Amino acid sequence: MADYEVVSADSHIEAPPTRWTDRLPADLRDRAPQVVEMPDGGQGCAIGDERVPLGLTITGGLTYDQFRQKGLRYDDDPPGTGEPAQRLAEQDRDGVDAEVLFSTVIATLFTKMDDPTVVEACVRAYNDWLSDFCSYAPDRLFGVALMPFSGTRAAVAELERVADKPGIRGVHLLRFPSGGAYLSTEDDQFWSAANDAGKAIIAHHNFGGDDKAKSHPMAGMKEQALEIAGGADLAMFAWLLTCDLPMPTLPILTVEQLFLSGVLDRFPNLRFHFAETGIGWLPYWLEQMEDRFDRHRFWAKVDLPRRPLQYVRDHFTFSFQEDHAGVALRHAIGIDNICWANDFPHSVGDWPWSAEVRARQFNGLPLADVRRMQALNIVAQLGVISPAEKEELANRPLARGLDQAPPDRGERRIPASV
Repeated sequence: MADYEVVSADSHIEAPPTRWTDRLPADLRDRAPQVVEMPDGGQGCAIGDERVPLGLTITGGLTYDQFRQKGLRYDDDPPGTGEPAQRLAEQDRDGVDAEVLFSTVIATLFTKMDDPTVVEACVRAYNDWLSDFCSYAPDRLFGVALMPFSGTRAAVAELERVADKPGIRGVHLLRFPSGGAYLSTEDDQFWSAANDAGKAIIAHHNFGGDDKAKSHPMAGMKEQALEIAGGADLAMFAWLLTCDLPMPTLPILTVEQLFLSGVLDRFPNLRFHFAETGIGWLPYWLEQMEDRFDRHRFWAKVDLPRRPLQYVRDHFTFSFQEDHAGVALRHAIGIDNICWANDFPHSVGDWPWSAEVRARQFNGLPLADVRRMQALNIVAQLGVISPAEKEELANRPLARGLDQAPPDRGERRIPASV
């Protein structure tokens, strides 16, 4: 049993797409993501007319005054873009034992594609490359395979194809399995397959809903009503339980659809991880959701086997970088439901200074709480360790204290002149 002390629950492989596009059928390669030269002298990624410059996604090791929104290049081999051996060295420099590895900016570009054949081929090629990448050190490189969003059948097929691939620890949904930002009865095919495969289902923020107008089901939107037993406008009922928190990046509506629809009762082994959500909002939402559920469930005729709070604690984890409010209220959320992450090499991360961030948040807290938040919760959610192993590890002392920084980190990233 590996003794994990520090695991980032949200990091990214920002490798250029040329690393995996040669795995595509030859006749599709010109429609896959490309590395392109940008007018500012930097490089970017492109699909068709869509261009995304390199900048804030590869800021590892830069001080804040060095951040640039564009103008960076893969050719310069910035941190977070290299081969597996380089990645392990970068983990060592930051004092990190392992990382959950999301895709690059390419995932955003995938959603701009409208040809299912191209989407599915690109996803397969990327996932095969990811498996090879993570197989270099599967105990430290936790791959998150992309799922196509061209329909439930395609998503199920890819889930089943990658489920036993080495290095793949979870599957990343960009939208709900049927392809939309709302739950569908068709999605049960995917939930059933994931339930049987034992793979964690992972999202960056949520399962769609980037457009605010599409992520707020309001009264009267019967075509978006959740399909659960009851006589009310259930889209409005779900909206009441969001408690007016900022949307759409928080996964509130995604979580609500999953427990209100009965998905978590029909498929009780499902595990979900939502990355880069932060946690400071969770105590407020969970408390208010419980209250509003009691206020409105009678007229809505909604009767659930478990309390809403219990569904969240039984099935979901959420990641944060620096979130002192959430850490202070960790037990109101559920100490087993929150996971520290570094988001390396993106701009909200702190590589290679993350030891300072963790020390600021965790010094003085009970050791078992620290170990859960900064490592054990996410490795258990991914199925890397069992619940029993998690409990055993939680009570072991840390080999590296919170004030013990890894060597050769460089200077704190805030410029000395500030």
